[in-house]
Amino acid sequence: MSHAASLSPQDRLEIVETLHFLNHVIDNREWDHLADVVTEDVEILSPGTEAPESLEDMAPSTTLPGPAGIRQGYELSQLAQYGSVHVLNSVIEPIDGDTAVTWSRLIMVSFDQRAVGADVVDTLVRTPAGWRISRRVVHARNMLREPGRQGGGYVPGPYTFVHFDDAILRAQQSVADAGIRRNDGQLR
Repeated sequence: MSHAASLSPQDRLEIVETLHFLNHVIDNREWDHLADVVTEDVEILSPGTEAPESLEDMAPSTTLPGPAGIRQGYELSQLAQYGSVHVLNSVIEPIDGDTAVTWSRLIMVSFDQRAVGADVVDTLVRTPAGWRISRRVVHARNMLREPGRQGGGYVPGPYTFVHFDDAILRAQQSVADAGIRRNDGQLR
């Protein structure tokens, strides 16, 4: 984690509350509140298959743009059978005073009491209305059936660290690019 940028304790609290509130929105299917937690141009990437057979199948490949994309993707996916989503923990990496990347562990419980886990890497930006998620990448967890593990699944280990690091680099580049632009989008 870098130490070049920092966030106030209040910013960190608001970021965690944003992450948690999104889960309440999803749990309660309160889609009208998506604007309270995501940007209008939010991008969600999630695994393209719900029955992965390889690491490649687990890679995020389906893009859901905007709040309407989030709702549609959720309602059309296997995730709709999960009645609740719980954030177990989150790591916050500040990029600058107005941008942060988080890595959260989720557990989702289905209506028939099955559970599935995921790692979620979010990029959040400060807006006039507060912190909002501008990009979310969902990484399936423990979904591969490995014969040597008696039905146990794959634990990502360094696999997800790579995605967290990639999100940090992407956000840093975006902030740097925005710093170059001045005077109505003209480059300096």
